[in-house]
Amino acid sequence: MTRTDPLDVPRPDAQVHFGVFFQGVNHWTIWSDPASGSQIDPANFRRVAQTAERGLFDAFFLGEGLRLREVDGQIHDLDITGRPDAITQLAALAAVTDRIGLVSTSNTTFNEPADLARRLSGLDLLSEGRAGWNVVTTDNAWT
Repeated sequence: MTRTDPLDVPRPDAQVHFGVFFQGVNHWTIWSDPASGSQIDPANFRRVAQTAERGLFDAFFLGEGLRLREVDGQIHDLDITGRPDAITQLAALAAVTDRIGLVSTSNTTFNEPADLARRLSGLDLLSEGRAGWNVVTTDNAWT
């Protein structure tokens, strides 16, 4: 058996980056225990983003709420009554965070390109360069 000299093994300067994805409203994160908190209360978005920032996470992701979710064939009421717009919510979080990236999962299928670019550039300005875009497409019938 031939042994490799440890000095011959490349050691890349790799880093691990972590992000938190705050689900927002959907049927599997709405818990019956009142201590679980609201999925649409801005204070909870702030709490999660600030906790992630203190924990040295690199990014806070929010998904766009374009579709109406369903549970057992019924439209989930909270999607209609309170899901915040991802870019608007991230803009609010820019004011209460300092370092964490603020990433919107925004759909290219149902957003006009110029409008989406304008909203993302506004987030980038308000966050002083911390905006990010997770690009998605869909053919989801509920959207």
